[in-house]
Amino acid sequence: MGKILVIAEKPSAGMDMAKVLQCTKRQDGYIEGEKYIVTWAVGHLVGLKYPEEHDPELKAWKLETLPMLFDIKDSLKILPNTSKQFNIIKSLIHRNDVDSIINAGDAGREGYLIQEWIYRMAGNRKPKKVLWASSLTDEALKKAFDNLKDPKEFIGLLDEAEARAEGDYLLGINYSRALTLTKSNGVPLRYGRCQTPVLNLIATRDKEIEEFVPQPYSNISAEFNFQGNIFSGNLIEESGKVKAFSKEQADQVLEEIKGYKAVVKEYKTEEKRQKAPLLFDLTTLQKTMNSKYGYSAKETLEIAQGLYETHKILSYPRTDSRYLSDDIYNEVEEHLKSCCFGEYEQYIKKLDVSALEKDKRYFNNLKVSDHHALIPTINSKTAEIYPTLSEREKNVFDAVVRSFVAIFLPEYQFDKTTILLSVKNYLFKTSGIVIKNVGYKEIYINIEETESKEEEQEQKLPVLLVEDAGTIEKLQRKDGMTKAPAHYTANTILAAMEKLNIGTPATRAELLEKLQNPKSQYIKLEKKNYIATDLGRELIGLVPEELKAPELTARFEDKLKEIEEGKLKKEEFLKNEVNEIKKYIEKFKEEPTKKIEYDRKSIGSCPYCKKGEVVEYPKSYGCNRYKEGCNFTIWKTIAGKKITETMAAQIVSKGKTSLLKGFKSKAGNEFSARLVLKEGKIAFEFEPKK
Repeated sequence: MGKILVIAEKPSAGMDMAKVLQCTKRQDGYIEGEKYIVTWAVGHLVGLKYPEEHDPELKAWKLETLPMLFDIKDSLKILPNTSKQFNIIKSLIHRNDVDSIINAGDAGREGYLIQEWIYRMAGNRKPKKVLWASSLTDEALKKAFDNLKDPKEFIGLLDEAEARAEGDYLLGINYSRALTLTKSNGVPLRYGRCQTPVLNLIATRDKEIEEFVPQPYSNISAEFNFQGNIFSGNLIEESGKVKAFSKEQADQVLEEIKGYKAVVKEYKTEEKRQKAPLLFDLTTLQKTMNSKYGYSAKETLEIAQGLYETHKILSYPRTDSRYLSDDIYNEVEEHLKSCCFGEYEQYIKKLDVSALEKDKRYFNNLKVSDHHALIPTINSKTAEIYPTLSEREKNVFDAVVRSFVAIFLPEYQFDKTTILLSVKNYLFKTSGIVIKNVGYKEIYINIEETESKEEEQEQKLPVLLVEDAGTIEKLQRKDGMTKAPAHYTANTILAAMEKLNIGTPATRAELLEKLQNPKSQYIKLEKKNYIATDLGRELIGLVPEELKAPELTARFEDKLKEIEEGKLKKEEFLKNEVNEIKKYIEKFKEEPTKKIEYDRKSIGSCPYCKKGEVVEYPKSYGCNRYKEGCNFTIWKTIAGKKITETMAAQIVSKGKTSLLKGFKSKAGNEFSARLVLKEGKIAFEFEPKK
């Protein structure tokens, strides 16, 4: 009997699998054992060709060559930077003593596609099985290897993944070239099915804020006294909303009701019970970490990925589910035991693990897609690993553990009381809550907020009867101004992307990073707010509404889901996409108008060639006559210090800056110096020693 070749997605995952499979013989790019050989990709080994790799004539961007349409079968290529590892995998696949293969890539749409493209380019004809693991602990991997899946289960997933890859590829190359050729004047424009609608959301919000005109408004509040019990309330509309007035109207009402008594029109107390929030998926975790700690979506993903891959104490992070499958219920005791230490211990020890309920609010097979919600793994060494984590890693892990433990704690119980009071012909409302049992919130108190919808003040309210009367101790007009909508933060843009079905939990952070690419920066981050750049706004102004609307990518994702479920053929989906591309390309060709030109601000005449102007580029300040051969450049970062426009302007006009602090040597030591111009180059000038 021959050997089984296991192909992981990354070296670290391959090492974990080799240990479980008792492979110990290290070779170049793989580890071998008696029964198994474990090798790995290094992310993407196979990608899609550039148009010019299909035909050299397509290197030149011309309208007459659009639309460009390529079959994915002819578009795959081995990526040059990782070709060595690809050739190692290919040679292992074709080894005579290898009988079969285990696809042990990341268990998800993209991970499965990466592997299948490798097999296709390597010419594999050997039988395959699929490893589907939600954590990289020894226990989880052993269980997954004992329960390998048949590739037939993933035909829909593969079709969906290829349809997504080919559809996005065709949209990107065609619309990017069409927009650049018809709407630009030398500035390459970049289009993306998900990127452009996200940019549209941000640019539209920026415009709403700029055009917003604040309006004054006034509310009326009152302080009531019922037999010595003091509480406050607000004047409301019939709908229950706090009523807004002009100042003059508010003053008129205050005069009108002065001296009148308040009469109870309705007194209602409801007993409320609230279960713990649903568990985290990646997007919810990213929103929480941004709101609480200011972490970007990318940072949270990287931290979670490290807790999964390196420390092995977190389940697969790129999940879009907030639920657990029924089989996890049988392992709950082991998951809880793994994190029964430190601050969590007091809560876990209160639980009667043998009697834990399988609550359908959290355990639902129908709502688990590729992976279940984020939870701590079964790992007997978690208590030892935890003290070695960085503060950021602890923050992410703590959030996940609390959310997991909370679903087994008692409900939060409180009484909610609402009182409606009539004052002359006006209605006031007051409300408050009385906590009966803090329940699951005990694990969150003074640590972080939960998803509670109850925002009422916890004021103490007396027991009253309808028609009871009381006095008004104080009437007050509260003035304010209407506020513009807030700029998008990582928290709110992720929430919008999730609501509108733009991207996936695994790709949303990457989308935001791509939009900030310095080579063509469409958005920037200012004090936690995402703002569209001038270039981004101009691009959005030129893209047809249908191609930038969030509904475009949502419809695309819905169709992909139909492909996975077998309700739609991949070929039919792509045929429809191609027809749409052809339609819009013709529209672009009908009215070619060049509009965008990057007008770069000059910070002074070039001190080197004396003919050009020094302007700002994404990574430097440089002469705008670079095409004529002037290579004068001031890099934006020198020895670890950011060089501002003011500093660059000093060099250009005076030949040197003032004394600057904060440079760092290669050894990591800080030093101070002036930046000076010497023979067209930037050099350091140090203060003479005293």
